[in-house]
Amino acid sequence: MIPPILARSRGLRRLYGLLFAPLLEEYGLTQLEADILMFLANNPQWDTARDIAEFRHLAKSHVSAGIERLAARGYLERFTLPGNRKVIHLRLLPPSGPVVERGRELQDEYGRLLLDGLTEKEIALLQRLLDRIAENTDRAIALRERN
Repeated sequence: MIPPILARSRGLRRLYGLLFAPLLEEYGLTQLEADILMFLANNPQWDTARDIAEFRHLAKSHVSAGIERLAARGYLERFTLPGNRKVIHLRLLPPSGPVVERGRELQDEYGRLLLDGLTEKEIALLQRLLDRIAENTDRAIALRERN
């Protein structure tokens, strides 16, 4: 049996894509490029292509290609830290501001749509359940990677 959360994940992704479609069209971005911008805006502590690929479960080659296009358009820049020229960090530039601002509004709308009609208590329970599922997933991955 496929757990209901997996069966529903396709619809979750589809709704997110539908919400972002006008933004993507307006700015001539792909969903991947918008996802990269939003990831960097929402997670400033994780600012490398590797971080994006790992946390978003994306192919590093796709992330790198998206970063290349975004850098060419002036939305982000690459830089290194003193003493470590191997790791390339990413920083959003001012032209990304309108995309990020609108993207955050869309992410807020997405959250409101998903949680519509749920009480605070139900939302807290949902969070605890999703945390437990994430813990189970991490544990199962760790076991299988060791074997």
